[in-house]
Amino acid sequence: MLFNLIATLVITYSLYNSYKDFRKDSSVLRNAYLTRPLDFLWALLMVIGVFTSVGVLASIGLPKFMTWSWFSIFSSDTANSSGNIITVPFKSGSLVVMSVFWLLLSLALPYLAKSEEETFRSMVFTTKDRIITNIKFGLVHMVVGVPLFVSLILAVCGYIFSIFYVNAFSKAAKVNAETADDVAIRTSTSVHAKYNFIIITILALISILTILK
Repeated sequence: MLFNLIATLVITYSLYNSYKDFRKDSSVLRNAYLTRPLDFLWALLMVIGVFTSVGVLASIGLPKFMTWSWFSIFSSDTANSSGNIITVPFKSGSLVVMSVFWLLLSLALPYLAKSEEETFRSMVFTTKDRIITNIKFGLVHMVVGVPLFVSLILAVCGYIFSIFYVNAFSKAAKVNAETADDVAIRTSTSVHAKYNFIIITILALISILTILK
């Protein structure tokens, strides 16, 4: 009961903030899904890499501390899962709930991605700083229930996002240094949002197919 309450509060807060950001700038949603189509391919390759890495590492028997998630406080069944509290509605068993939630989350993802890009990628250029910052990026996902070993895999994803940011900033700065950060954030957000979209779509399809069997 407490777990479901926490999940509901987190999801509601995330969706509400995304709605407020949409009211301020609807172009973020359009830019994330309707521009840079090649980013879908990069995002898909990253998703495949993440799923493969998680599967391989989970199967080789990692130390217990590497698989710890605060989910284990509520249930031993989720202690070693690579869960994310925001995706809990996909486990509802209701086709309507899962479909509506997928749509709402898809609309929110570009704004959630942009927020993370501004926090962890903006104006971070040196290799050392990018490594440190993206480790923080990975670890912060433990707040939503991701185990330690998965958060470290996500740190690698964050570093890849930073490559897109740095490359875009370098090109944009040659045209206009004052707007280079904004251009670079839009670029890394594009990949990040598409990456998140592919993951939640896969999770939604798996959940839907499971209840339709």
